[in-house]
Amino acid sequence: MKKSSVLIVDDNKDFADVFCDILKANEYNAESCYGGAQALEKAGKAVYDVIFVDIRMPGMDGVETLKQIKKVSPETRVIMMTGYSVDEMVHRALEEDASDIIYKPFEIDKVLGLIAQEK
Repeated sequence: MKKSSVLIVDDNKDFADVFCDILKANEYNAESCYGGAQALEKAGKAVYDVIFVDIRMPGMDGVETLKQIKKVSPETRVIMMTGYSVDEMVHRALEEDASDIIYKPFEIDKVLGLIAQEK
């Protein structure tokens, strides 16, 4: 069975890279990038099964990134990440068709389960 292709988008480079390494250790095809513009560039060149996007990023925030990714790749599941429990951006993300919201710090087993879910 083909392992999912996953992109992690977070302005915290260390977080994105560690998350990516964990996914690779679990045999996923994973990449990380550090902002919305870079994510759109990658999504325009490759097909990802799942993209994790941090909600709060400088420049293009996560909700805008989600909207743009859905234009380029409507079939891609986009899961939003946030360290904030109550946030109007979470509601906006769900309105823009985010597949799910996960709260940092999260349990990797839960995340692996989300990736494994069928569309």
